[in-house]
Amino acid sequence: MSTNPLHFSITPSRELLSANSTEQKLFVMLKLQPFKEVAASRPPTTFAFLIDTSGSMYEVVSGNSQFTGQQATIDGQTYNIASGGKTKIDIVVESLQQLIQSGKLSQNDRLSIIQFDDKASTLIGLTAGTEIDQFKIAIDRLRDFSGGTSMALGLKKALDILAPEAMTNRRALIFTDGQTSDEYECEELAKQLAISGIPITALGIGDYNENLLTTLTDTTAGIPYHVVVDNPIGGQVAIAHLPSKLIEEYVEAQQEVITNLSMTLSTVKGVKPSRIIRVYPTNNEFPIEQSPYQIGNVAGNDETIFVLEFTIENRPPGRVRIAQLGLTYDIPGQQRRGEMQPQNLLVEFIAGEIIPQVNQEVMGYVQQANISQLVNQAADVVDQNPEKADELLEKARKMTVKLGNVDMSESLENAQNELRKTRKLSSESRKTVKMGSKGSTVKMNSSPNDELSEEQIRQISGT
Repeated sequence: MSTNPLHFSITPSRELLSANSTEQKLFVMLKLQPFKEVAASRPPTTFAFLIDTSGSMYEVVSGNSQFTGQQATIDGQTYNIASGGKTKIDIVVESLQQLIQSGKLSQNDRLSIIQFDDKASTLIGLTAGTEIDQFKIAIDRLRDFSGGTSMALGLKKALDILAPEAMTNRRALIFTDGQTSDEYECEELAKQLAISGIPITALGIGDYNENLLTTLTDTTAGIPYHVVVDNPIGGQVAIAHLPSKLIEEYVEAQQEVITNLSMTLSTVKGVKPSRIIRVYPTNNEFPIEQSPYQIGNVAGNDETIFVLEFTIENRPPGRVRIAQLGLTYDIPGQQRRGEMQPQNLLVEFIAGEIIPQVNQEVMGYVQQANISQLVNQAADVVDQNPEKADELLEKARKMTVKLGNVDMSESLENAQNELRKTRKLSSESRKTVKMGSKGSTVKMNSSPNDELSEEQIRQISGT
């Protein structure tokens, strides 16, 4: 067996920096991929499913339904009673039932199901995925609840269940359709989940807060999804496809053979880390103040790629070490921990004027990560300045076209068409582009056809 189970490479965007310039930007790409022995290992998994059971989950969203003429008041809201069709909670129940009967789960895969509304309870603790009858009973109980929405209560139960489960691939999956009353508590719990190496997968439908869900997934190196009733575009998920999405998420977790990845980073005076981003296979920007940095899991069948952004002051000419980077991680399939010894990041400072030359692969990932920033900026200004929002969305769309991200290009084009017609962005469009910008990213070629211009390089690098 290989002594070092993890292949890694460190590539700076530039080898040469100006000794005279201040506030220069340097981007460093970190690529990780397990060697064959580790990639072939099968990690045990522990999943906690957090299901919103608030009153709005009983809304009919598919199938043929007819109103009965009767009304019911649930949690202070009045609903018209319909017969036939399927509600959101019906589809969640069916999706979980299909997962446990999919044949994808083994004795080493354990699941827990938690419901939350204005209270929370564990319907079944961590139980082997082969115990199908026990899960059927617990899943059917999801229809017994109704109330407001307090997501933090469910997250706390998930943390208590998953945190002690060392040497397993852990994940919390949330399905919600409304605004929660305890956003601050959710964000604080996400930090604790991140420290324990537990990513959050968040699926939102209806009137949820997309900013909260992207914060939870960024903090924990997870993934957000925007679920729609029908006719999905771009990266949206149709609610009818929820069963296959849950199965897909579980299969992907089973392939993550390196977990609880933690990065230490030390820099010399005049060098400051300003961003830490996972750029492939998904886009996550990690809180810069959360050191050591918990940066998620690594699949065995592909590379996982990060970009570190540094702001650098001027310094005397010469070749120097500006930072040192180290990694620790778990290998749950082999029940052991591993580490990468601290690696030096060396660059050379040159006196006088230099022509900025950059690694195009690194800068391609930087551009891809910046799409999310452009989308958020557009959403922030759209109500006051629709023209500026359209300009930002167009810049993001051109990037996605150049990079080959078809789903995100479609989402942005749809949002632009709406903006140009109505001078507004609907809540649905905001969710689509914000959540989509945090979804799957495109793997870059080492030498893309369309290179950055010298002016673009100067703007990005600060030279």
